[in-house]
Amino acid sequence: MAKTLLYPYSLLVPIAGLLSGAVNLRGPVAGYVAGPSPAELRTISGVPGSYLFSDPLPLPPGTTGVHLAPGQEFGLIERGAAGLAILYLSGGAVDRVEGLSGALPAADWAAFSPGARSAILFSSSAQRLQLLTGLPGTPRVAMDRDVSTLPEPPLTAAVSDDGSLLVVASGHTVYLVPPGGPAQLLLSVGEILSVVVLPNGTDVAVADRSTASIHLLQSVASAPMIGVLASGLSGIGKMYPAADGGSIFVARPGAKAVSSVDVVSGDVRTFPSDIVPVQLLPLLNRGTFLISAKPRQPGGVFLRDGNQGRIVLIPATPVEGAQ
Repeated sequence: MAKTLLYPYSLLVPIAGLLSGAVNLRGPVAGYVAGPSPAELRTISGVPGSYLFSDPLPLPPGTTGVHLAPGQEFGLIERGAAGLAILYLSGGAVDRVEGLSGALPAADWAAFSPGARSAILFSSSAQRLQLLTGLPGTPRVAMDRDVSTLPEPPLTAAVSDDGSLLVVASGHTVYLVPPGGPAQLLLSVGEILSVVVLPNGTDVAVADRSTASIHLLQSVASAPMIGVLASGLSGIGKMYPAADGGSIFVARPGAKAVSSVDVVSGDVRTFPSDIVPVQLLPLLNRGTFLISAKPRQPGGVFLRDGNQGRIVLIPATPVEGAQ
């Protein structure tokens, strides 16, 4: 079991008129947050300790869903019959929208690569799994696969920035999906909660709730080596790799904490949180993650600075039309 160190917590067509929605920003843009129902997008502005949610940004007519690219100023939007498109953001406002020819018009979920240069789309109704590469400037559908060719329906997936490494996961198993040929079994565990490809594009981390562990799968596409990186991570949830690839951030909602796991040593640093970290969405600054943003409730941001970490609150904002 890795040693755990405890520290105190001390997302090319111009869209005219959409800029009017970003009128209540306070300070620099820290990132964005999307709401699932109805489709909604807000800016997070300010600096640590004084973050604020903006009013909802005006979205293109017919927008039914938003998939934000982690740590970037763009996202994928669903527009019904108009199809999927890239929504480009700038300075806390919508800049422009570009359609994505051949892409699924809607997806149950989207999984982005560490640097958001590739993405996986899954649609249970269409029974398709698609790989998008070249994001955000030169997007294309690099793979379109019938889900029936996979051993199990995927619940989540992870992909490298160049799109060359793709893994999918069911509730208990992880498969490598090569460009051609059948999926290959990599790992079977008790209950998979999160799968990520590390920035090196060759290694994969898997969070297993049943053993409160992170499994590290190295050199997945060539000569896989599989082992337990860290255990004892009670309440484990979502993961996201650090930009330098040296560590993995782990949300632990069951333990009301965020942890950082060293990829080489497996050492764990844990930072308690007064807010339950139900998500782990990178914002624009490195080492800064949105961990909670429920409607009409305060949000929470985790910031990592060297060996220190802290949680800062974002005040609640009212939901339009709410009583």
